[in-house]
Amino acid sequence: MKGLLIAALVFVSAPAFAGKMKEIYTMTNESVLETLGFDEGIVRVDGHKFVSVPGADLAVQTTVRGYNGKTYTCVTTFVDSEYFYQVNYTTCD
Repeated sequence: MKGLLIAALVFVSAPAFAGKMKEIYTMTNESVLETLGFDEGIVRVDGHKFVSVPGADLAVQTTVRGYNGKTYTCVTTFVDSEYFYQVNYTTCD
């Protein structure tokens, strides 16, 4: 019975967690595109991964490929706010 209760709690909380992850990826993509000065028609986001950055509550590394063949690697850092994370800054190479 205890295992069933735990499984039910995990199942119910999964959609909420997925919604928060989607919001983080959306905020990351918007910040990266703004930093690069491109829109979604000029570049393609190839992937995200969480990285560790000193002083940041959360950081996401994004690989962006331009249609001109150039690849950019960007790191977006977040700070924890009262209700959710906020983008602190984004740097791109």
